[in-house]
Amino acid sequence: MEQKKGLSGMTLKWIAIVTMLIDHLGIVLTYTVPELVWKSMRIIGRMAFPIFCFLLVEGFYHTRDIKKYLVRLGIFALLSEVPFDLMISWQAWYPEYQNVFFTLLIGLFLLYLYNWFLANVQPIYAIMGLVSMLCLAYLIKCDYGAEGVLMIYLFFLFRFRPAGMYISVGLVMALMGGIEIFAVASFLPIALYNGEKGGKAVESRKRGLFQKYFFYFFYPVHILLLTGLRYLLYV
Repeated sequence: MEQKKGLSGMTLKWIAIVTMLIDHLGIVLTYTVPELVWKSMRIIGRMAFPIFCFLLVEGFYHTRDIKKYLVRLGIFALLSEVPFDLMISWQAWYPEYQNVFFTLLIGLFLLYLYNWFLANVQPIYAIMGLVSMLCLAYLIKCDYGAEGVLMIYLFFLFRFRPAGMYISVGLVMALMGGIEIFAVASFLPIALYNGEKGGKAVESRKRGLFQKYFFYFFYPVHILLLTGLRYLLYV
C-alpha cells in the first residue's frame, strides 16, 4: 500500500516527545546555562502539549475501548506524579501542581461524557459536563489547567474544520499568556498529519504494544532521569 504524503500519527508522537524532552531539560537547566539557552528550550517545548491534545482526540475516535484508554491514562497519571513533583519542586508530594497525564485524562473523560450526553440525554447536559471538567482541571491544578482541557475540547469540536480549530486553540494559547503563544508552532506538524497511524503496529502485535507503551513510560522515566541530572548539578 502506498504511503500517504505528510506526517503519520507516530511521527507526530516523536515530535511531541522530543520537544517535551527539550522543554523539561530547560526546566532542569534553568539558571545553570545562559538564560537565552534555557528560555529557548522552554519555547521549543511549547509545541508538545497541543500535539498531544490533537493525538488524544484522534485516539478517542479510533480506540477500540475508551474505558481501557481512560484506565491507562489514570494509571500513568498516578505513576508519574511523584517523579513530576520531584522535578518541579524537589518534593515527593507537591499538591499545588499535577502532571499532564491528569490533564489528558480529564480531557478524554470530557469527550466520553460529552458524546454520551449528546447521544442519550438533552444537549444541555453535554455543556454541563464540559463546564464540570474545566472546573475539575482548575481545582486539582493539573498541568495547563482548565485551558489545557479546553484545548482538547476545541480540537475535538473543530476536528473537521481546521480554520476554526487553529483560530480557537490559538486564542486559548494567547489568553494563557507568557511563552504559551509560541505553541502555535505546533499547528504546522498538525496540519501535515496524513491520518495514518504509522509505525510497525500493523506488522507485529509485539512491536505495536512496545510502541504504545513506550510513549506512556517515556514520560515518568525521562522525568526521573532529568531529576537525577538536576540533583548532580545542584547538590
